[in-house]
Amino acid sequence: AAAIIDLRSPMAASLLASASFAFLHAPIRPAAAQPLRPALFPRLAQPAALLLPEQLPSALVADSLLDSVGGVAAAGVGAVLLIALLAGKGNMASGAALMVLFLGGDPDERDASGANENKLLKEFALSITPSAWKKAYQGEGAEDGEPAALLDLPAWQGEEARELTEPEAVTCVQQMQLAPITVPSVGPVETCYLSLTPEAPAEAPPVMLIHGFDSSLLEFRYLTQPLLDAGLRVEAMEWWSGGFTARAPFTEAISAGKAEPWDLIREHQLAFWKRQLGDTKVTLLGASLGGAVALDFAATHPECVDRLILMDAGGESYAQPDPFLTSLAADPVTNLFQWRATNGLLPYPHVWAKEEGWRQALQAYLRSGGYQNRVSEPLIRTVPQPTLVLWGEEDDVLPVEDAFKYQEHLPDCVRVELIPDAQHAPALENPAYVADAIVRFATAADVREDTRQPQPA
Repeated sequence: AAAIIDLRSPMAASLLASASFAFLHAPIRPAAAQPLRPALFPRLAQPAALLLPEQLPSALVADSLLDSVGGVAAAGVGAVLLIALLAGKGNMASGAALMVLFLGGDPDERDASGANENKLLKEFALSITPSAWKKAYQGEGAEDGEPAALLDLPAWQGEEARELTEPEAVTCVQQMQLAPITVPSVGPVETCYLSLTPEAPAEAPPVMLIHGFDSSLLEFRYLTQPLLDAGLRVEAMEWWSGGFTARAPFTEAISAGKAEPWDLIREHQLAFWKRQLGDTKVTLLGASLGGAVALDFAATHPECVDRLILMDAGGESYAQPDPFLTSLAADPVTNLFQWRATNGLLPYPHVWAKEEGWRQALQAYLRSGGYQNRVSEPLIRTVPQPTLVLWGEEDDVLPVEDAFKYQEHLPDCVRVELIPDAQHAPALENPAYVADAIVRFATAADVREDTRQPQPA
């Protein structure tokens, strides 16, 4: 969903200018189309995100598009030429061109028009989604058998959460709490969080977890029990854009130009830390874009963080272009999120897409340009805590090379560990390894002398 057009070349910019009015300003309603030819679309780096393979010849792209969307008169010749031009630029640009073609327009108008109910795109997305992602992210097999009884949950968790059946997911939603936490810039924010205390506490700092963009505490559902079993207290909250935490206070302030997302998110994390832990330092873990959140928090508030874990973390790079272009493509990317929600293609179990203001929060974040405005190499070089870098060795969203950039730029990077059998979400794909790595690092009396080998996954 972070694949956004690269308009740096003058020719691309010119083509976009000539084609944009035709396909950016109204919902696209494709006519009946020929089936896509799967042979052109091998296993891709970003599942279900409508990306084309790198190095795919422009002629093949244009030919495939003409076969599959020949009836899209609104797109015009300029749009097809733009896509053909961008196809040779790699996954991000060519995937973005398809996304803009199919998903342009105002997000609210598009959703109301029913344009998100596109069977052709859904079939295409499913055809290129690897089985591992279907199982881990789309609940493969979850619909087999008789429907399970609905969970008895508070009203604030919505109807979709009541349909969960996976044991770890059920336990996680039942452990969630909701309470107002005062964020100085916006006032009280109804915040969803976990606070878990082990029966036999270890002599180690509590672990505070920060999930990724448009994610939730469910991201950590396979980790919490192993951490508790090791004697570690676990604290985590759902930050703006994700889960069941209220979005309106942040969205309104950001949309009005009164605050930046990263400042409010950092204030919220600090308020949560103070409420839950007083002045107790934590082992802080940030995953994916939550890694950028964690870096910002650790650098700004060293009094809160004893040690830091970055897991496939945004900061050295992001799965998006520069902030200006991210802002430019905010509406199409928001439409992609909504399209995936409408068609059941969001990461499993994504049970908060019907929460009030979900789409508007995503849109406001993207229009801000994102964390690239705040977290990059200069800030990374100021992070004082000893840091462990964990990275899925098959990460298909952020390059593995970023792990070693962190090793170079962090003042105190203890080590880098590549996680086997894992892509961009190791907490879901190889949780046994991740939990063991967290426990080893969090409980070590001296992290620099921790030479124990991880347990087999």
